[in-house]
Amino acid sequence: MTGTYAASFLIPMLVGFLPIALAVVMGLFFLYVESEA
Repeated sequence: MTGTYAASFLIPMLVGFLPIALAVVMGLFFLYVESEA
């Protein structure tokens, strides 16, 4: 029961966090490419 509760709490949190994490990674990658160029 605890696992199901944790999953129902974590999955929406991960889904909400994913676009933010993706944007951060893309931004860092862009900065890295700009500095290397």
